[in-house]
Amino acid sequence: MVKLCVFDLDGTLIYTLADLAASVNFALQECGFPQLSEEQVGAIVGHSTGYMSEHAVPPDKIESAPHMLELFQKHYSKHLLDRSKPYDGMIDAVLRIKAAGVKLAVVSNKPHADTVKVISALYPKDTFSLVLGRTNKFAVKPAPDSLNFTMDFFGVTPEETVYVGDSDVDVEFARNAGMRCVCVTWGYRTVAELLAAGAVCMTEDPKRLPELVLGADGRAQC
Repeated sequence: MVKLCVFDLDGTLIYTLADLAASVNFALQECGFPQLSEEQVGAIVGHSTGYMSEHAVPPDKIESAPHMLELFQKHYSKHLLDRSKPYDGMIDAVLRIKAAGVKLAVVSNKPHADTVKVISALYPKDTFSLVLGRTNKFAVKPAPDSLNFTMDFFGVTPEETVYVGDSDVDVEFARNAGMRCVCVTWGYRTVAELLAAGAVCMTEDPKRLPELVLGADGRAQC
């Protein structure tokens, strides 16, 4: 029986790529480095902001990544809601899962303050019982630490939990925590990348998400 559904944020619940790319390119411009396309930024989102900055700067300028990250974070904290928005149909899908009696949480590699700010602004109040972004307390995903903490917080087992994400990182994250993963294909990774990561359950339609998470009898479908 599914008792807890945990969601990734960027590329899963909310389209954030335009704002992320704008802040990445602001920081790169300030550093005198070439700009990146949204597609290029999307390919390096999901691991951590540190990973993103290291892969955004030119390879021979890796020592500039910390400074670029600082510039990015200052800009992004002021502009993270400029164009970000929930994916069409996702608020309804999430609320349908909640209406079935399932607890909801968000666990993201996005810095915690940014994660809370985006969710608070773009999803109805009290949709999620726990919102957890990146902190110094836990290793970043795909290390399972934050997901294990979330299960302990709700008193559930991996068999009672489903993770919903859009990336190879999310597939590995769920696997490392011993739970099922439902992948959405409207995010920042291709279907081929998800399959290569070992994804076995995917949907391109938010309307299907509740049935894949819950199933007709309250059990995950895949």
